[in-house]
Formats: sequence, C-alpha cells, structure tokens
Amino acid sequence: MAAHRLQLRPGEKVVVDIRPHWTFLTAPLAVSILAVAIGVALDIGIPKTSVTLHWVEGLVVAVPCAWLALRVVRWRTTGLILTSQRVIERWGVFARRQSETMLADIVEVNVDQSLFRRIVGTGRIELETGDDDVPVRWIYDVRKPVIVQRVINRRLGSHPPPGIDPV
Repeated sequence: MAAHRLQLRPGEKVVVDIRPHWTFLTAPLAVSILAVAIGVALDIGIPKTSVTLHWVEGLVVAVPCAWLALRVVRWRTTGLILTSQRVIERWGVFARRQSETMLADIVEVNVDQSLFRRIVGTGRIELETGDDDVPVRWIYDVRKPVIVQRVINRRLGSHPPPGIDPV
C-alpha cells in the first residue's frame, strides 16, 4: 500500500501496513444512498416537473455523492504503517502528510472500542509517549486495533520505556 513510498532507515523493516477500516466510508455512503433514493422517488412520484427543479434535484443528489467520492480517495491515500522502529500515519490527497512516533518513545498503548466498533472490527488506538509537547496521540479507524496493539506491544518489548527496568 503506502509502504513502498516510505523512506526506511537502515535496518528498518515494515511490520504492518494497513488502510483505515471500511467504516470510515459509512456516513457518506449512507447519506449518498439516501439522497439517490429520494431523488429517484421524486422523479417517479412527480414525473412532470420543470427542468429547473431537475437541476436542483441533481445538485442535491450530487453533493453527497461528491462527499463519498472524496472520502474514498482519502481512504485510499491514508495508511497506518508500523515498522521495526516507528509508528507512522500517512494521509493526504494533494499534499502528503505524515506523523511519526518512535517506538522507543511510546510508554503505553491503549485501544478504545464501542460495542458496534468491536463487532465490526475497528476502533482507535491511543499512543502515550513521554513527550511533553504531544503526550497522547490518537489513531482513528484502525482495522483490528487489538491485534495492532499486540504487535506494537511486542515491538515495545525490545524497546523498554525510559525509566522502567525490564524484568
């Protein structure tokens, strides 16, 4: 996915490379389906309307569909990459942005899931770092966040947090 364009450091390997969960697309998809259904129902229910009303109806249907199209592009260009040294979140359609957290800086990894998100297999990951500027970093819409948390925790085993003696 996005890892092939990533600049890896010497000795660094990609462990996980995933996109956001498909639930990232649910809100614009539901609104688009509803708008198209209403538009079709209006066309069938009121067949003889003016051209102006058809244009207005088309615009009302096109806005949520454009939102869905933009969200799909954003979904395709967003990725969570876990390497042997870093956790990287990349996003951006026109301008690429990237947020990195070194594994050595991570103190704790937590997962937050509602019942619905647990059923569909998504959630958000909280990375607590020893950094005073950004002590907590949230990563949203992570696929199988408990598994990603386990992978990060295994990687943290080779990088114990500062001030904690390994047992």
